Amino acid sequence: MYDGKPILLIEDKQAKEPTVRAALGELGVSHGVVHVTTADEAMAFLKTDSPHMPAIIFLDGSHGQVNGLDVLRAVKRDDKLKAIPVIALAPSGDAKTINESFELGAAGYVVKSENHEDFVEAVRAVHQYWTLSEVPVGA
Repeated sequence: MYDGKPILLIEDKQAKEPTVRAALGELGVSHGVVHVTTADEAMAFLKTDSPHMPAIIFLDGSHGQVNGLDVLRAVKRDDKLKAIPVIALAPSGDAKTINESFELGAAGYVVKSENHEDFVEAVRAVHQYWTLSEVPVGA
């Protein structure tokens, strides 16, 4: 998957259901997922000299220890990281965060629906899109 590159999932321990981790698990996508629960852990992972930078980042930073917009801002300001597509997640009705995410360079946005099946389908669509798409060289 993604030419051996992992998926970076940034989702804190207090994430409300449905969670991206659970949705990916239901889709059979658990191998190659790096799960971190804080912005500091995410940036430490991204700053390593690993040859396997993530192919995509799922960023659920709507609460707890992760400030999603700060992580997104840091990724898109870094020349080595900015080509990595970031999919932001947040509760519905948060137009301000959606708009700001796109302004900062998010590749997409998934609304965290209260309906578990709808949320799993949204994560499936994102996963399929990025699995079938070309990952930018250098990402």
